[in-house]
Amino acid sequence: MRVATVDGLVTLFYDGSKPLHNRELSIEWDEEEEETFYEYNKSPHWEDWNLSIECKRYFRERLSWEQVIIVDGVTEIPEFTFMRCWNIERVILADSVIEIKRLAFYECRCLFNIKWSINLACIGSSAFELYDLSDVFIPPRCREIKFDAFALNKNLEILNVPPDIDLGDFIFRETKLFQRSPFYRTDDFASLNNEVVLNLDTWLKNINNSDQFALHRVCSSFEPTLQMIVDVLKERGGPKAFQVENSIGITPSRYLEENPYAHVKEKEVIEKYVLQMMGEF
Repeated sequence: MRVATVDGLVTLFYDGSKPLHNRELSIEWDEEEEETFYEYNKSPHWEDWNLSIECKRYFRERLSWEQVIIVDGVTEIPEFTFMRCWNIERVILADSVIEIKRLAFYECRCLFNIKWSINLACIGSSAFELYDLSDVFIPPRCREIKFDAFALNKNLEILNVPPDIDLGDFIFRETKLFQRSPFYRTDDFASLNNEVVLNLDTWLKNINNSDQFALHRVCSSFEPTLQMIVDVLKERGGPKAFQVENSIGITPSRYLEENPYAHVKEKEVIEKYVLQMMGEF
């Protein structure tokens, strides 16, 4: 594995040739963090903790990475691999990646951008917990997202998933999206029962399924074509439909802008819509 600067970011090219997670040093960190917290009632800078030289060297290296590129040929990201790599901002997954194991990117606090593998099939529990993600579009071949996978991404507003995917419990708890759901309670999160969890999953998959949100649906779909969007725009009354909010406050314009699988711009859609409407008169 090598490290280089790419687009101004310190980048690790991960090839899976050796494990990156050191269990013993992570335990040392956990124990010292707990002790330091109780001693000072807060966590001072970790460099001031009573950690071994080896442990500090280990975490300095992990905290130096700002971008991770998973190279072609890697099929899975093992558990804990990038846990607590606080300064990673961007992750680029090769299309060979099929599975991301539990806690693989746990507590990467600065992570806001992920390029997904088109062949990704499974995302493990808490794999992307405690991040800064605001929108996530899961690739269409993904079949399972395990519990808490995107929990505690405080700014997460869009989580677009395939309709036949198996969702674990509370995959987006304590996010803006969860707060906008009809199941949000401020008093007792733990009291939500299994029936509510199932209803929450159904709600997530069907946010845009009504006819009035047809434009939202096509703009958030996998590789929508220009003509597909234009056709729905005609049905929904023209360009003003781009600014209609759904039940979670998201517009088709926002979906189209954030959708990594949409290679069409709103301006192009409106231009083609106008030309076609003029041709009909």
